[in-house]
Amino acid sequence: MLKFLTIFPKTSNVHLIKDVGMIPYVLHKEYGYDSSLISFENGRYPYVETDVKGLKHLFITRKFNNEIIDVCWYILLNFRKYDIVQCYHISKESIIYLLFFKFLKLITFSKNVTYLKFDANDSIKNAGLSKKLIYILKKINILSVETKTLYKYLNSKNLFNGKLNYIPNGYYNSKNKVKFSSKENIILTVGRIGSKEKNNEVLLNSFKDFAKENEDWKLELVGPIDNGFNQYINHYFKENPDLISRVIFTGNITDRGLLQAKYDKAKIFALTSPMEAFPLVFLEAIKSGCTLICPNFSSAIDVTSDGELGVLFKVGNYDSLTIQITEMANNSAKLEYNCEKIQDYAYDNFYWKKICGNLNEIILRELN
Repeated sequence: MLKFLTIFPKTSNVHLIKDVGMIPYVLHKEYGYDSSLISFENGRYPYVETDVKGLKHLFITRKFNNEIIDVCWYILLNFRKYDIVQCYHISKESIIYLLFFKFLKLITFSKNVTYLKFDANDSIKNAGLSKKLIYILKKINILSVETKTLYKYLNSKNLFNGKLNYIPNGYYNSKNKVKFSSKENIILTVGRIGSKEKNNEVLLNSFKDFAKENEDWKLELVGPIDNGFNQYINHYFKENPDLISRVIFTGNITDRGLLQAKYDKAKIFALTSPMEAFPLVFLEAIKSGCTLICPNFSSAIDVTSDGELGVLFKVGNYDSLTIQITEMANNSAKLEYNCEKIQDYAYDNFYWKKICGNLNEIILRELN
């Protein structure tokens, strides 16, 4: 039985249902790995017993009150227990953890695999990876990016000697398909409402214009509301009192069943962030048959099959958003077609069991 360890010191409960928790969990459940995740204790973790049961979540002792030293101390005491260690992000910390583990394994003549999941967005194209950094990254066995665009771009530079892999994020459940007939005229967005990164003002203003001619549609914004955004909301409703019953701020929804029901009912999922890596909300939306309307960054291109199953607009070009929402909302045939096709597309391309099956084959090749 292979022993797999994910190191992610900042793990919170929600990370357990993202790639941080799901990769080790699915490798355990579907492929027989003995999987562990280590982090500092950063709150409560109810998903350990409900969504990733069988994944060992262990806590790093704050012995030295220094993240790098504390994690390396854990590795020093426990490296013999693991065959594969995985970290996230191209960071000094992740590189130190992986190379320290590899060094300890090499001096004890033990087989090992190190894996760095970049979790990168399109800004990596302009980051200018130095020759020194590339040299160090090539010491790691497995490197991966989440989108086809970044995979093709980085491979075209011949930077990593064939070590780079395309491993997207995914979803994992076995619920039945959502029928279009069960959906309502709802545009949904999910995230930290009012945060600068989400750019929710653009969506609210577009819906204001759209709503004038489309009285049977609602906009639902799900997620915690940032401090200071309530003032904007109050002003928005003061200027548009007719939308009070049609623009709904639900607040944060922690019950996964209730949140799933929101996706299942919505016909359209809209996102106006200028930049994202590979957000979980995309996967939640497409597995529920929502048509996506979002900027054309790499992960959006992937989850909409290059715009075939959604609407993509150029990052920063929000002027046409009202037109795009109007055209899609009034094309019921296309919405119904997308609802069916995008659920099949999600399963074929972003189901964690299939993704981790590919990762398992890569790991086995490295060990042999």
